[in-house]
Parts: sequence; C-alpha cells; structure tokens
Amino acid sequence: MKPLGFIGHDTLIEEQAVNNQQPDKRLLREAFDLVVAVYDDPKSRSQLDAWRKQSPMHEQAAAKAEADWAILGLVEHVSLSLFDKIKLAIQLRLERFAEAPLKLIPPLGIAMALSTLLYVSVDEQAPTPIQPSVVKVVTPTSKPKVSTKHYQTAWGQQQTVELEDGTEVWLDWSTDLKVSMTDSSRHVSLLSGKALFSVQPDPNRPFTVTSDSAVATVLGTQFVVSKLDHQAVEIEVLSGAVGVSDTNHNVTKQLGESDVVRVTDGKLSEVKTRPLAEIGAWRDGIIVFEQRPLIEALEVLQPYTSYLLDTRYIYDGERPVSGTFILNKGDDALRAIMQSYRLSGDVEGRNTLVLRSETPQRPL
Repeated sequence: MKPLGFIGHDTLIEEQAVNNQQPDKRLLREAFDLVVAVYDDPKSRSQLDAWRKQSPMHEQAAAKAEADWAILGLVEHVSLSLFDKIKLAIQLRLERFAEAPLKLIPPLGIAMALSTLLYVSVDEQAPTPIQPSVVKVVTPTSKPKVSTKHYQTAWGQQQTVELEDGTEVWLDWSTDLKVSMTDSSRHVSLLSGKALFSVQPDPNRPFTVTSDSAVATVLGTQFVVSKLDHQAVEIEVLSGAVGVSDTNHNVTKQLGESDVVRVTDGKLSEVKTRPLAEIGAWRDGIIVFEQRPLIEALEVLQPYTSYLLDTRYIYDGERPVSGTFILNKGDDALRAIMQSYRLSGDVEGRNTLVLRSETPQRPL
C-alpha cells in the first residue's frame, strides 16, 4: 500500500519522468508529500519553500505537485469528504490522459488507490480551488450528525461493546476510550489501557484510533492499541492492514498481520513481528509469551499486578520468556518469573516494586 501522496499520481509521475529535462520520480513524490503536508498544516510552508529552492528541478517538481494537489480542491465553498475528493481527482486524471490510453490507470489500480485512504488523516478544508467545467457538486444543506460515546473499565474488569457501525471493541483492564462518529468518519481516542478493534469495513469512513502521539487508520481489520506507562503507544495487527503515523503525519508505516510498532514521544520504532498467539490473548483471560524478552514480558504483566514495576536494575532483560499465565493471577505470575529469572524485589513508597538482578550493576 502507498500513502496519500501517491494516490492516482504514479501515472502522471511516470509520464513526466520520461523526459530527462523533467524532475525525476523521486523529486516529484517528495514534492507532492510536502504539498500535502502544507495542506494539513500551513505552518509547514517554510519546509516546502526551503526544499524548492535547492535547484531548478526542485522548483519545477514543487510547481507540478501544487498543480496536481489543486485538483483536489475542485469547487470553492463546497465541503467534500476526502474520499470524494480522491474519486474526483482520479476521474480528472483519467480524462487528462484519455489521448494516451496506455497510460491510463486500470480499474483494479483505481480500486487499490482508493483503498490506500486507510493510511490518511487530514483536515477537510480545501486549498485555493480551480473550476473544472466537468465537475458538478451539490452543496450540503446541513451539518453532519455527530455521535459520541464514552467507555471505561475498572482494574480487573473487561468489557466488549459493539459500536453503531458494527465494529466490535474489547476493552482490557483499566481502559478509557471515547468514540466519535459522523457520516464520513469514525474516530476513537484511547486515553488509557488497551483495546482490540474488529473494524466493520466501510470504504467511505476510515476508522482512526489516536493515543498520545500515535495515529492508526484502517478501513476494516483487527488490531490492538495499547497505551503504555512511559509515554509510548503500541499497535499490534491480528489481520488486515493498518497505517500508523505520528500525529503530525511526518512518518507513516504500513503494518500487516503479526506486525508490531511503537510510537514514543512522536517517533515510530522499526516494525517487528510477534506471534499471533500473543496478540489479543488477554481477551481469553490469559497472557501468552513466546520468546518475549524479559523486560517486555514484565511490561505486559504489570497492569495485571498490584505493583508499579521498576526494572532499571535488571541487566539481563533480553533473556527470553515463554509461557502462559492466568490474567487475574498477575501477582502469582510475577512471583514465578522473579523466581525463574533470579530477580529480587523491594517495595518502595506506596506500591512500587523495584526489581533487581542478582549481579549488582549501575542502573540503566
């Protein structure tokens, strides 16, 4: 899958790159992404201006990208959904290349291009538009209806809810999330805890989950979003595809089945894989580890224990942990791991358990 910067755009790029005097495909793609960023956040205009001054080719690529993006504006004072803008842009692109049928995007390509909307989250205010005579748009007469819901679970409690669009959500212990839906969007804010989403497919309404500095957007799939204690958010994919970005959309990564990524302080980690048996096992009241590093295993286990775990004094935290533990017996699972991996523990303050390896070293 490709991000929005390439939807319906490759055909144009390929034709332009044929002439050696034209910007190459890489410059055109970079320019288009920068133009999209300005549309999403006008404050990033300086980045585009600096980029285009690098060479005449950079300036030419920026001008072409701005012209292509203007097509998405289409009609002044009319509010179109992002999905409709893309459909109209592709329609105009096809008409533009009607004289060169070998360059047309095949129907399957159009469908795949539209499907990449699951990786995008931008504002709906259009840039300065053009007025193509082939487009007719009816102005909406009323504001979109907004439906909001708030769901919470306590420590030791899980809950399953079905949203109004048919999406199923499993809330883990101590989870807090808010849901907002309109005719053109579905949005969830994960404030704390962990939730598994089985998203009802709807190509006209991308499903977006935000938590801290992470944004996960899909059309239909199963995935888990976890808000961790150290200003990090983890996304795990059970099936389908998920686009993950920081809230500024500086970087977007595409995840497939078994893929895992973290967003910490606005930065995305490398994509890793995880056994499917581990992902979402908590729905069945168990925790499963298959060769999970000790530090990560303790991090997963902590919400189900009576403690806040301080792992700074564990110096062999990469040792693998394998096993299945009962969710509501988290303290027993913690004691078993401490015994197996020769960890000592001291309670400090109200409920902080400081774990230490047997060999004393300086803290990390």
